[in-house]
Amino acid sequence: MSSENCIFNEKEIIPTEEVFHESCRKVLDSYISCTEGEREDFKDHAHRVYKIVKAYTGDDLPPEAASLSLIHDVADRMFNKKSTKYNDVWARNAADALYEFMDDENISHDQLKYSAYLLADMAEIEQSAAHHRKLMAKIAEEESNDDYRETYSLVAERHTGKVSPEQWRVAQPLLDLDHMRIEMDKINIEAFIIKGAEIMDNLQHPSSKRESAVLQDVLEAESFYAPILEAMGYEAFAAELRSVAKVRRLIGQGKEDLVESAKETQDRVLQVGMDEIADKIFGVNDGTINYAIRKDEDSSEYSTHMGEFAADTKYGNMVAGNWRIKTVGSLADKLKGGDGIMDIVGMMVISRDRETTTRDFAHFIADRLKEFRPVCARNKNRPVYIQGTEEYVNAVEQNLRELGVGSDEYLVKIDTDEKCEKRGYPIYEVSKVTFIVDIDGIEIPVEIQFLTKDERHRARIEEISHLIYKYLQSLGFSEDNLEKETTRQRVERMKIVSLAKEVLGALHKRRYDMKDSKNTGNLGLNPKSLSSEDKFIERLIDLRADN
Repeated sequence: MSSENCIFNEKEIIPTEEVFHESCRKVLDSYISCTEGEREDFKDHAHRVYKIVKAYTGDDLPPEAASLSLIHDVADRMFNKKSTKYNDVWARNAADALYEFMDDENISHDQLKYSAYLLADMAEIEQSAAHHRKLMAKIAEEESNDDYRETYSLVAERHTGKVSPEQWRVAQPLLDLDHMRIEMDKINIEAFIIKGAEIMDNLQHPSSKRESAVLQDVLEAESFYAPILEAMGYEAFAAELRSVAKVRRLIGQGKEDLVESAKETQDRVLQVGMDEIADKIFGVNDGTINYAIRKDEDSSEYSTHMGEFAADTKYGNMVAGNWRIKTVGSLADKLKGGDGIMDIVGMMVISRDRETTTRDFAHFIADRLKEFRPVCARNKNRPVYIQGTEEYVNAVEQNLRELGVGSDEYLVKIDTDEKCEKRGYPIYEVSKVTFIVDIDGIEIPVEIQFLTKDERHRARIEEISHLIYKYLQSLGFSEDNLEKETTRQRVERMKIVSLAKEVLGALHKRRYDMKDSKNTGNLGLNPKSLSSEDKFIERLIDLRADN
Protein backbone atom coordinates (compact mmCIF):
# COMPACT_ATOMS: atom_id res chain seq x y z
CA MET A 1 0.00 0.00 0.00
CA SER A 2 1.40 3.39 -0.99
CA SER A 3 2.27 5.70 1.90
CA GLU A 4 0.46 8.57 0.22
CA ASN A 5 -2.80 6.63 0.65
CA CYS A 6 -2.33 6.21 4.39
CA ILE A 7 -2.52 8.24 7.59
CA PHE A 8 0.18 7.48 10.16
CA ASN A 9 -0.36 7.63 13.91
CA GLU A 10 1.70 6.34 16.81
CA LYS A 11 0.19 2.86 16.78
CA GLU A 12 -0.85 1.96 13.24
CA ILE A 13 -1.06 2.93 9.60
CA ILE A 14 -4.67 3.72 8.62
CA PRO A 15 -5.76 3.74 4.93
CA THR A 16 -7.06 7.18 3.93
CA GLU A 17 -10.43 5.75 2.83
CA GLU A 18 -10.98 4.43 6.37
CA VAL A 19 -10.12 7.84 7.81
CA PHE A 20 -12.53 9.42 5.35
CA HIS A 21 -15.29 6.95 6.24
CA GLU A 22 -14.84 7.68 9.95
CA SER A 23 -15.06 11.42 9.24
CA CYS A 24 -18.38 10.90 7.41
CA ARG A 25 -19.68 8.89 10.33
CA LYS A 26 -18.72 11.74 12.68
CA VAL A 27 -20.67 14.22 10.51
CA LEU A 28 -23.73 12.00 10.78
CA ASP A 29 -23.42 11.65 14.57
CA SER A 30 -22.70 15.36 15.04
CA TYR A 31 -25.82 16.40 13.14
CA ILE A 32 -28.09 13.92 14.91
CA SER A 33 -26.80 14.87 18.38
CA CYS A 34 -27.91 18.49 18.06
CA THR A 35 -31.04 18.20 15.90
CA GLU A 36 -34.59 17.67 17.10
CA GLY A 37 -37.58 16.58 15.06
CA GLU A 38 -35.72 14.61 12.39
CA ARG A 39 -37.07 11.31 11.03
CA GLU A 40 -36.78 8.70 13.75
CA ASP A 41 -34.60 6.40 11.66
CA PHE A 42 -32.29 9.14 10.29
CA LYS A 43 -29.09 7.30 11.24
CA ASP A 44 -30.41 3.84 10.35
CA HIS A 45 -31.57 5.20 6.99
CA ALA A 46 -28.09 6.56 6.28
CA HIS A 47 -26.45 3.22 7.03
CA ARG A 48 -29.03 1.31 4.98
CA VAL A 49 -28.37 3.56 1.98
CA TYR A 50 -24.64 2.93 2.39
CA LYS A 51 -25.26 -0.83 2.38
CA ILE A 52 -27.44 -0.59 -0.75
CA VAL A 53 -24.72 1.34 -2.57
CA LYS A 54 -22.11 -1.25 -1.62
CA ALA A 55 -24.36 -4.21 -2.43
CA TYR A 56 -25.45 -3.07 -5.90
CA THR A 57 -22.29 -1.38 -7.17
CA GLY A 58 -19.58 -3.48 -5.52
CA ASP A 59 -16.19 -1.91 -6.10
CA ASP A 60 -17.28 0.32 -8.99
CA LEU A 61 -17.41 3.49 -6.88
CA PRO A 62 -14.45 5.09 -5.13
CA PRO A 63 -14.65 4.28 -1.38
CA GLU A 64 -15.15 8.00 -0.72
CA ALA A 65 -18.37 8.02 -2.77
CA ALA A 66 -19.80 5.09 -0.81
CA SER A 67 -18.89 6.82 2.46
CA LEU A 68 -20.56 10.06 1.36
CA SER A 69 -23.84 8.15 1.11
CA LEU A 70 -23.83 8.24 4.95
CA ILE A 71 -24.24 12.02 4.91
CA HIS A 72 -26.46 12.52 1.86
CA ASP A 73 -29.33 13.75 4.03
CA VAL A 74 -27.10 16.04 6.12
CA ALA A 75 -26.01 17.82 2.94
CA ASP A 76 -29.61 17.91 1.73
CA ARG A 77 -30.74 19.64 4.93
CA MET A 78 -28.13 22.35 4.45
CA PHE A 79 -28.18 22.87 0.72
CA ASN A 80 -31.58 21.99 -0.71
CA LYS A 81 -33.83 24.97 0.04
CA LYS A 82 -36.47 23.59 -2.33
CA SER A 83 -36.90 20.47 -0.23
CA THR A 84 -40.06 20.12 1.86
CA LYS A 85 -37.76 18.96 4.69
CA TYR A 86 -35.79 22.24 4.77
CA ASN A 87 -35.79 24.59 7.77
CA ASP A 88 -33.27 27.15 9.03
CA VAL A 89 -32.36 25.34 12.27
CA TRP A 90 -31.62 22.05 10.53
CA ALA A 91 -29.65 23.91 7.85
CA ARG A 92 -27.38 25.57 10.43
CA ASN A 93 -26.88 22.29 12.31
CA ALA A 94 -25.97 20.55 9.05
CA ALA A 95 -23.60 23.38 8.11
CA ASP A 96 -21.81 23.10 11.46
CA ALA A 97 -21.32 19.36 11.05
CA LEU A 98 -20.14 19.71 7.44
CA TYR A 99 -17.81 22.61 8.27
CA GLU A 100 -15.93 20.41 10.74
CA PHE A 101 -15.68 17.78 8.00
CA MET A 102 -14.33 20.30 5.48
CA ASP A 103 -11.83 21.53 8.08
CA ASP A 104 -10.50 18.05 8.92
CA GLU A 105 -6.73 18.06 8.34
CA ASN A 106 -6.75 14.28 7.83
CA ILE A 107 -8.83 14.62 4.66
CA SER A 108 -6.96 15.56 1.51
CA HIS A 109 -7.78 18.52 -0.71
CA ASP A 110 -8.82 16.14 -3.50
CA GLN A 111 -11.17 14.27 -1.18
CA LEU A 112 -12.76 17.52 0.04
CA LYS A 113 -13.23 18.78 -3.52
CA TYR A 114 -14.74 15.45 -4.54
CA SER A 115 -17.09 15.61 -1.53
CA ALA A 116 -18.32 19.11 -2.35
CA TYR A 117 -19.06 18.10 -5.95
CA LEU A 118 -20.98 14.96 -5.03
CA LEU A 119 -22.94 16.41 -2.12
CA ALA A 120 -24.02 19.36 -4.26
CA ASP A 121 -24.93 17.07 -7.15
CA MET A 122 -27.22 15.04 -4.89
CA ALA A 123 -29.36 18.10 -4.20
CA GLU A 124 -29.42 18.93 -7.93
CA ILE A 125 -30.56 15.39 -8.76
CA GLU A 126 -33.37 15.46 -6.20
CA GLN A 127 -34.60 18.76 -7.62
CA SER A 128 -34.37 17.40 -11.15
CA ALA A 129 -36.38 14.28 -10.25
CA ALA A 130 -39.04 16.41 -8.57
CA HIS A 131 -39.14 18.77 -11.57
CA HIS A 132 -39.63 15.83 -13.94
CA ARG A 133 -42.38 14.36 -11.73
CA LYS A 134 -44.26 17.67 -11.58
CA LEU A 135 -43.81 18.33 -15.29
CA MET A 136 -45.16 14.89 -16.23
CA ALA A 137 -48.07 15.40 -13.84
CA LYS A 138 -48.86 18.76 -15.42
CA ILE A 139 -48.79 17.27 -18.90
CA ALA A 140 -51.03 14.46 -17.67
CA GLU A 141 -53.47 16.98 -16.21
CA GLU A 142 -53.73 18.77 -19.55
CA GLU A 143 -53.71 15.84 -21.95
CA SER A 144 -54.72 12.62 -20.23
CA ASN A 145 -57.80 10.90 -18.85
CA ASP A 146 -59.53 11.60 -15.56
CA ASP A 147 -57.39 9.16 -13.56
CA TYR A 148 -54.23 11.05 -14.52
CA ARG A 149 -55.81 14.43 -13.83
CA GLU A 150 -56.91 13.36 -10.35
CA THR A 151 -53.40 12.18 -9.58
CA TYR A 152 -51.84 15.53 -10.52
CA SER A 153 -52.51 17.20 -7.17
CA LEU A 154 -51.04 14.21 -5.35
CA VAL A 155 -47.67 14.23 -7.08
CA ALA A 156 -47.22 17.96 -7.63
CA GLU A 157 -48.31 19.21 -4.21
CA ARG A 158 -48.19 18.14 -0.53
CA HIS A 159 -51.44 16.20 -0.56
CA THR A 160 -52.24 15.06 2.99
CA GLY A 161 -55.28 12.89 2.35
CA LYS A 162 -55.67 9.28 1.35
CA VAL A 163 -54.53 7.97 -2.02
CA SER A 164 -57.22 5.82 -3.64
CA PRO A 165 -56.51 2.34 -5.06
CA GLU A 166 -57.21 3.74 -8.55
CA GLN A 167 -54.58 6.45 -8.07
CA TRP A 168 -52.02 3.90 -6.90
CA ARG A 169 -52.45 2.20 -10.30
CA VAL A 170 -51.62 5.29 -12.38
CA ALA A 171 -48.20 5.08 -14.03
CA GLN A 172 -45.99 7.97 -15.14
CA PRO A 173 -44.25 8.35 -18.52
CA LEU A 174 -40.58 7.48 -18.75
CA LEU A 175 -38.05 10.25 -18.37
CA ASP A 176 -37.78 12.39 -21.50
CA LEU A 177 -34.51 11.50 -23.24
CA ASP A 178 -33.49 15.12 -23.80
CA HIS A 179 -34.04 15.81 -20.11
CA MET A 180 -32.07 12.65 -19.23
CA ARG A 181 -29.14 13.76 -21.39
CA ILE A 182 -29.08 17.34 -20.11
CA GLU A 183 -29.41 16.45 -16.43
CA MET A 184 -26.95 13.57 -16.41
CA ASP A 185 -24.39 15.53 -18.43
CA LYS A 186 -23.86 18.05 -15.65
CA ILE A 187 -23.58 15.78 -12.60
CA ASN A 188 -21.27 13.06 -11.32
CA ILE A 189 -22.92 9.68 -11.69
CA GLU A 190 -21.75 8.54 -8.24
CA ALA A 191 -24.19 11.09 -6.80
CA PHE A 192 -27.01 9.67 -8.92
CA ILE A 193 -26.25 6.14 -7.72
CA ILE A 194 -26.44 7.31 -4.09
CA LYS A 195 -29.79 9.03 -4.72
CA GLY A 196 -31.07 5.84 -6.36
CA ALA A 197 -30.10 3.92 -3.22
CA GLU A 198 -31.82 6.54 -1.08
CA ILE A 199 -35.13 6.26 -2.92
CA MET A 200 -34.94 2.45 -2.75
CA ASP A 201 -34.63 2.62 1.04
CA ASN A 202 -37.42 5.21 1.24
CA LEU A 203 -39.70 2.75 -0.54
CA GLN A 204 -38.60 -0.16 1.63
CA HIS A 205 -38.88 1.87 4.86
CA PRO A 206 -41.25 4.84 4.26
CA SER A 207 -40.73 7.58 6.85
CA SER A 208 -43.43 9.99 5.72
CA LYS A 209 -46.97 9.65 7.04
CA ARG A 210 -48.25 11.13 3.74
CA GLU A 211 -49.33 8.42 1.32
CA SER A 212 -48.79 10.89 -1.51
CA ALA A 213 -45.10 11.18 -0.54
CA VAL A 214 -44.69 7.43 -1.00
CA LEU A 215 -46.52 7.62 -4.35
CA GLN A 216 -44.15 10.42 -5.39
CA ASP A 217 -41.19 8.17 -4.59
CA VAL A 218 -42.78 5.35 -6.60
CA LEU A 219 -43.19 7.57 -9.66
CA GLU A 220 -39.64 8.91 -9.44
CA ALA A 221 -38.22 5.41 -8.98
CA GLU A 222 -40.06 4.05 -12.02
CA SER A 223 -39.68 6.90 -14.47
CA PHE A 224 -36.45 8.62 -13.42
CA TYR A 225 -34.03 6.52 -11.37
CA ALA A 226 -34.59 2.96 -12.64
CA PRO A 227 -34.26 3.76 -16.38
CA ILE A 228 -30.98 5.61 -15.87
CA LEU A 229 -29.53 2.90 -13.61
CA GLU A 230 -30.50 0.31 -16.20
CA ALA A 231 -28.83 2.34 -18.96
CA MET A 232 -25.63 2.46 -16.89
CA GLY A 233 -25.67 -1.33 -16.72
CA TYR A 234 -26.83 -1.65 -13.10
CA GLU A 235 -29.61 -4.04 -14.09
CA ALA A 236 -30.01 -5.71 -10.69
CA PHE A 237 -30.24 -2.29 -9.02
CA ALA A 238 -32.87 -1.12 -11.52
CA ALA A 239 -34.83 -4.38 -11.23
CA GLU A 240 -34.99 -4.18 -7.43
CA LEU A 241 -35.97 -0.51 -7.53
CA ARG A 242 -38.85 -1.32 -9.87
CA SER A 243 -39.75 -4.27 -7.64
CA VAL A 244 -40.09 -2.23 -4.44
CA ALA A 245 -42.10 0.38 -6.39
CA LYS A 246 -44.49 -2.34 -7.62
CA VAL A 247 -44.81 -3.68 -4.07
CA ARG A 248 -45.74 -0.21 -2.78
CA ARG A 249 -48.35 0.17 -5.51
CA LEU A 250 -49.92 -3.18 -4.65
CA ILE A 251 -49.95 -2.40 -0.93
CA GLY A 252 -51.67 0.91 -1.74
CA GLN A 253 -54.31 -1.05 -3.64
CA GLY A 254 -54.88 -3.39 -0.68
CA LYS A 255 -53.28 -6.34 -2.46
CA GLU A 256 -50.78 -7.41 0.19
CA ASP A 257 -51.89 -11.01 -0.41
CA LEU A 258 -50.35 -10.91 -3.89
CA VAL A 259 -47.05 -9.70 -2.44
CA GLU A 260 -47.06 -12.54 0.11
CA SER A 261 -47.87 -15.09 -2.60
CA ALA A 262 -45.02 -13.72 -4.71
CA LYS A 263 -42.60 -14.03 -1.79
CA GLU A 264 -43.68 -17.63 -1.23
CA THR A 265 -43.22 -18.41 -4.93
CA GLN A 266 -39.75 -16.88 -4.98
CA ASP A 267 -38.79 -18.61 -1.72
CA ARG A 268 -39.65 -22.03 -3.19
CA VAL A 269 -37.27 -21.38 -6.08
CA LEU A 270 -34.55 -20.06 -3.78
CA GLN A 271 -34.81 -23.15 -1.58
CA VAL A 272 -33.81 -25.22 -4.60
CA GLY A 273 -31.04 -22.76 -5.47
CA MET A 274 -29.82 -21.45 -8.79
CA ASP A 275 -26.80 -23.78 -8.78
CA GLU A 276 -28.99 -26.86 -8.73
CA ILE A 277 -31.43 -25.40 -11.26
CA ALA A 278 -28.63 -24.62 -13.74
CA ASP A 279 -27.04 -28.05 -13.27
CA LYS A 280 -30.40 -29.71 -13.93
CA ILE A 281 -31.05 -27.60 -17.04
CA PHE A 282 -27.69 -28.26 -18.69
CA GLY A 283 -27.17 -31.80 -17.35
CA VAL A 284 -23.90 -31.13 -15.56
CA ASN A 285 -22.87 -30.99 -11.92
CA ASP A 286 -20.06 -28.47 -11.99
CA GLY A 287 -21.60 -25.32 -13.42
CA THR A 288 -20.66 -21.93 -12.03
CA ILE A 289 -23.15 -19.38 -10.71
CA ASN A 290 -22.10 -15.84 -9.79
CA TYR A 291 -24.23 -13.04 -8.36
CA ALA A 292 -24.21 -9.51 -9.77
CA ILE A 293 -24.55 -8.03 -6.28
CA ARG A 294 -23.09 -8.56 -2.82
CA LYS A 295 -24.77 -10.26 0.12
CA ASP A 296 -26.43 -8.15 2.77
CA GLU A 297 -23.93 -7.60 5.59
CA ASP A 298 -26.49 -8.37 8.30
CA SER A 299 -28.51 -11.27 6.89
CA SER A 300 -25.76 -12.76 4.66
CA GLU A 301 -28.43 -13.14 1.98
CA TYR A 302 -28.87 -11.64 -1.48
CA SER A 303 -31.64 -9.07 -1.90
CA THR A 304 -31.86 -9.54 -5.68
CA HIS A 305 -31.17 -12.74 -7.56
CA MET A 306 -29.33 -12.02 -10.78
CA GLY A 307 -25.90 -12.70 -12.18
CA GLU A 308 -23.80 -14.77 -14.58
CA PHE A 309 -23.40 -18.50 -15.19
CA ALA A 310 -21.19 -20.93 -17.07
CA ALA A 311 -21.80 -24.64 -17.69
CA ASP A 312 -20.32 -27.45 -19.74
CA THR A 313 -22.62 -29.40 -22.03
CA LYS A 314 -22.75 -33.07 -22.96
CA TYR A 315 -21.91 -32.26 -26.58
CA GLY A 316 -18.57 -30.76 -25.49
CA ASN A 317 -19.25 -27.04 -25.62
CA MET A 318 -19.34 -24.59 -22.73
CA VAL A 319 -22.29 -22.18 -22.55
CA ALA A 320 -22.31 -18.97 -20.52
CA GLY A 321 -24.43 -15.91 -20.01
CA ASN A 322 -26.81 -14.20 -17.59
CA TRP A 323 -29.51 -15.49 -15.26
CA ARG A 324 -32.15 -13.99 -13.01
CA ILE A 325 -34.97 -15.03 -10.73
CA LYS A 326 -37.97 -12.72 -10.96
CA THR A 327 -38.19 -10.13 -8.21
CA VAL A 328 -41.04 -10.19 -5.70
CA GLY A 329 -42.55 -7.05 -7.23
CA SER A 330 -42.44 -8.45 -10.75
CA LEU A 331 -43.96 -11.77 -9.64
CA ALA A 332 -46.73 -10.02 -7.69
CA ASP A 333 -47.51 -7.78 -10.67
CA LYS A 334 -47.83 -10.86 -12.91
CA LEU A 335 -50.09 -12.56 -10.36
CA LYS A 336 -52.29 -9.45 -10.32
CA GLY A 337 -52.79 -9.77 -14.07
CA GLY A 338 -53.88 -13.39 -13.70
CA ASP A 339 -51.45 -14.60 -16.35
CA GLY A 340 -49.34 -17.67 -15.86
CA ILE A 341 -45.70 -16.94 -15.04
CA MET A 342 -43.57 -18.75 -17.61
CA ASP A 343 -40.21 -17.28 -16.69
CA ILE A 344 -39.73 -17.26 -12.93
CA VAL A 345 -36.19 -18.24 -13.87
CA GLY A 346 -34.80 -16.51 -16.95
CA MET A 347 -31.46 -17.29 -18.60
CA MET A 348 -29.56 -15.90 -21.57
CA VAL A 349 -26.97 -18.06 -23.29
CA ILE A 350 -24.71 -15.46 -24.88
CA SER A 351 -22.35 -16.68 -27.61
CA ARG A 352 -19.54 -15.04 -29.53
CA ASP A 353 -21.13 -15.38 -32.99
CA ARG A 354 -24.17 -16.56 -34.94
CA GLU A 355 -22.66 -19.94 -35.79
CA THR A 356 -22.13 -20.76 -32.12
CA THR A 357 -25.49 -19.52 -30.87
CA THR A 358 -27.50 -21.38 -33.53
CA ARG A 359 -25.59 -24.58 -32.80
CA ASP A 360 -25.98 -24.25 -29.02
CA PHE A 361 -29.70 -23.62 -29.34
CA ALA A 362 -30.26 -26.59 -31.67
CA HIS A 363 -28.36 -28.93 -29.34
CA PHE A 364 -30.38 -27.76 -26.34
CA ILE A 365 -33.69 -28.36 -28.14
CA ALA A 366 -32.61 -31.76 -29.47
CA ASP A 367 -30.68 -33.04 -26.45
CA ARG A 368 -32.03 -31.36 -23.30
CA LEU A 369 -35.64 -30.24 -23.82
CA LYS A 370 -36.92 -33.83 -23.72
CA GLU A 371 -35.80 -33.99 -20.07
CA PHE A 372 -38.39 -31.35 -19.11
CA ARG A 373 -42.03 -30.46 -19.69
CA PRO A 374 -42.21 -27.92 -22.53
CA VAL A 375 -44.87 -25.24 -22.11
CA CYS A 376 -46.02 -22.44 -24.38
CA ALA A 377 -45.34 -18.83 -23.49
CA ARG A 378 -48.25 -16.40 -23.47
CA ASN A 379 -49.70 -15.81 -26.96
CA LYS A 380 -47.60 -18.64 -28.42
CA ASN A 381 -48.77 -22.13 -29.47
CA ARG A 382 -45.29 -23.69 -29.41
CA PRO A 383 -42.69 -23.71 -26.61
CA VAL A 384 -39.84 -23.07 -29.06
CA TYR A 385 -39.67 -19.69 -30.81
CA ILE A 386 -37.19 -18.20 -33.30
CA GLN A 387 -37.14 -14.66 -34.67
CA GLY A 388 -34.77 -12.61 -36.79
CA THR A 389 -33.67 -12.01 -40.35
CA GLU A 390 -34.26 -14.71 -42.95
CA GLU A 391 -30.55 -15.55 -42.90
CA TYR A 392 -30.58 -16.03 -39.12
CA VAL A 393 -33.78 -18.09 -39.07
CA ASN A 394 -32.48 -20.30 -41.88
CA ALA A 395 -29.26 -20.95 -39.94
CA VAL A 396 -31.21 -21.98 -36.82
CA GLU A 397 -33.57 -24.22 -38.78
CA GLN A 398 -30.71 -25.94 -40.59
CA ASN A 399 -29.07 -26.82 -37.25
CA LEU A 400 -32.40 -28.11 -35.91
CA ARG A 401 -33.03 -30.27 -38.99
CA GLU A 402 -29.58 -31.82 -38.77
CA LEU A 403 -30.39 -32.91 -35.21
CA GLY A 404 -33.80 -34.32 -36.11
CA VAL A 405 -36.05 -31.52 -34.87
CA GLY A 406 -39.07 -31.03 -37.15
CA SER A 407 -40.52 -27.67 -38.19
CA ASP A 408 -43.82 -28.53 -36.47
CA GLU A 409 -42.05 -28.25 -33.10
CA TYR A 410 -41.31 -24.51 -33.25
CA LEU A 411 -42.56 -21.11 -34.38
CA VAL A 412 -40.63 -18.64 -36.52
CA LYS A 413 -40.94 -14.92 -37.17
CA ILE A 414 -38.92 -13.70 -40.14
CA ASP A 415 -37.98 -10.05 -40.35
CA THR A 416 -38.41 -9.35 -44.05
CA ASP A 417 -36.18 -6.90 -45.91
CA GLU A 418 -39.22 -4.69 -46.50
CA LYS A 419 -40.16 -4.53 -42.82
CA CYS A 420 -36.54 -4.05 -41.77
CA GLU A 421 -36.26 -1.12 -44.18
CA LYS A 422 -39.46 0.46 -42.86
CA ARG A 423 -38.31 0.03 -39.26
CA GLY A 424 -34.80 1.27 -40.01
CA TYR A 425 -32.98 -1.61 -38.32
CA PRO A 426 -33.33 -5.41 -37.84
CA ILE A 427 -35.45 -6.84 -35.04
CA TYR A 428 -33.94 -8.70 -32.10
CA GLU A 429 -32.32 -11.92 -33.32
CA VAL A 430 -33.09 -14.53 -30.68
CA SER A 431 -34.13 -18.14 -30.23
CA LYS A 432 -35.89 -19.12 -27.02
CA VAL A 433 -37.68 -21.93 -25.28
CA THR A 434 -40.01 -22.18 -22.26
CA PHE A 435 -40.38 -25.28 -20.09
CA ILE A 436 -40.93 -26.57 -16.55
CA VAL A 437 -38.07 -28.01 -14.50
CA ASP A 438 -39.10 -30.37 -11.68
CA ILE A 439 -36.62 -30.65 -8.81
CA ASP A 440 -37.72 -32.67 -5.78
CA GLY A 441 -41.38 -32.00 -6.57
CA ILE A 442 -40.93 -28.24 -6.99
CA GLU A 443 -41.95 -27.12 -10.49
CA ILE A 444 -40.00 -24.13 -11.79
CA PRO A 445 -41.00 -22.32 -15.02
CA VAL A 446 -37.91 -21.41 -17.06
CA GLU A 447 -37.27 -19.37 -20.19
CA ILE A 448 -33.88 -19.55 -21.94
CA GLN A 449 -32.87 -17.17 -24.71
CA PHE A 450 -29.94 -17.86 -27.05
CA LEU A 451 -28.27 -14.84 -28.67
CA THR A 452 -24.92 -13.36 -29.66
CA LYS A 453 -22.82 -10.81 -27.79
CA ASP A 454 -23.64 -8.25 -30.47
CA GLU A 455 -27.38 -8.77 -30.01
CA ARG A 456 -26.99 -8.50 -26.25
CA HIS A 457 -25.21 -5.17 -26.75
CA ARG A 458 -27.98 -3.96 -29.08
CA ALA A 459 -30.59 -5.02 -26.53
CA ARG A 460 -28.88 -3.08 -23.74
CA ILE A 461 -28.05 0.32 -25.19
CA GLU A 462 -28.96 0.40 -28.87
CA GLU A 463 -32.10 0.50 -31.01
CA ILE A 464 -33.74 -2.72 -29.72
CA SER A 465 -33.25 -1.91 -26.03
CA HIS A 466 -36.29 -2.25 -23.79
CA LEU A 467 -35.95 1.39 -22.72
CA ILE A 468 -36.14 2.63 -26.31
CA TYR A 469 -39.05 0.28 -27.03
CA LYS A 470 -41.00 1.59 -24.03
CA TYR A 471 -40.14 5.19 -24.83
CA LEU A 472 -41.31 4.87 -28.44
CA GLN A 473 -44.44 3.12 -27.24
CA SER A 474 -45.20 6.00 -24.84
CA LEU A 475 -45.03 8.39 -27.81
CA GLY A 476 -47.46 6.33 -29.88
CA PHE A 477 -44.96 4.48 -32.08
CA SER A 478 -45.26 0.70 -32.37
CA GLU A 479 -44.25 -2.25 -34.54
CA ASP A 480 -47.88 -2.75 -35.56
CA ASN A 481 -48.09 0.74 -37.07
CA LEU A 482 -45.02 0.56 -39.33
CA GLU A 483 -47.14 0.04 -42.45
CA LYS A 484 -49.20 3.15 -41.71
CA GLU A 485 -46.30 5.48 -40.88
CA THR A 486 -45.89 8.59 -42.97
CA THR A 487 -42.44 9.69 -44.08
CA ARG A 488 -42.54 12.49 -41.50
CA GLN A 489 -43.43 10.05 -38.71
CA ARG A 490 -40.65 7.67 -39.74
CA VAL A 491 -38.09 10.49 -39.77
CA GLU A 492 -39.29 11.60 -36.32
CA ARG A 493 -39.10 8.06 -34.95
CA MET A 494 -35.59 7.52 -36.27
CA LYS A 495 -34.47 10.82 -34.73
CA ILE A 496 -35.77 9.56 -31.38
CA VAL A 497 -33.97 6.23 -31.81
CA SER A 498 -30.73 8.02 -32.73
CA LEU A 499 -31.00 10.30 -29.69
CA ALA A 500 -31.81 7.35 -27.43
CA LYS A 501 -28.77 5.37 -28.63
CA GLU A 502 -26.58 8.41 -27.99
CA VAL A 503 -27.95 8.95 -24.48
CA LEU A 504 -27.87 5.29 -23.43
CA GLY A 505 -24.41 4.79 -24.88
CA ALA A 506 -23.08 7.86 -23.06
CA LEU A 507 -24.54 6.71 -19.73
CA HIS A 508 -23.11 3.22 -20.16
CA LYS A 509 -19.70 4.68 -21.00
CA ARG A 510 -19.72 6.98 -17.99
CA ARG A 511 -20.06 4.01 -15.63
CA TYR A 512 -16.91 2.47 -17.09
CA ASP A 513 -15.11 5.81 -17.13
CA MET A 514 -15.87 6.06 -13.40
CA LYS A 515 -14.52 2.54 -12.82
CA ASP A 516 -11.37 3.26 -14.84
CA SER A 517 -10.77 6.46 -12.88
CA LYS A 518 -11.26 4.64 -9.58
CA ASN A 519 -8.94 1.80 -10.60
CA THR A 520 -6.15 4.30 -11.33
CA GLY A 521 -6.53 5.77 -7.84
CA ASN A 522 -8.02 9.05 -9.04
CA LEU A 523 -11.15 10.78 -7.83
CA GLY A 524 -12.38 11.69 -11.31
CA LEU A 525 -14.82 14.60 -11.47
CA ASN A 526 -17.20 15.91 -14.08
CA PRO A 527 -16.00 19.47 -14.81
CA LYS A 528 -19.55 20.43 -15.85
CA SER A 529 -20.70 20.15 -12.24
CA LEU A 530 -18.32 22.91 -11.10
CA SER A 531 -21.15 25.39 -10.54
CA SER A 532 -22.80 23.01 -8.08
CA GLU A 533 -19.61 22.84 -6.01
CA ASP A 534 -19.39 26.65 -5.91
CA LYS A 535 -23.01 26.90 -4.74
CA PHE A 536 -22.40 24.29 -2.07
CA ILE A 537 -19.34 26.08 -0.63
CA GLU A 538 -21.10 29.45 -0.76
CA ARG A 539 -24.09 28.02 1.10
CA LEU A 540 -21.81 26.50 3.75
CA ILE A 541 -19.97 29.80 4.28
CA ASP A 542 -23.23 31.79 4.42
CA LEU A 543 -24.72 29.57 7.10
CA ARG A 544 -21.55 29.62 9.16
CA ALA A 545 -21.47 33.42 8.96
CA ASP A 546 -25.00 33.52 10.44
CA ASN A 547 -23.86 31.68 13.60
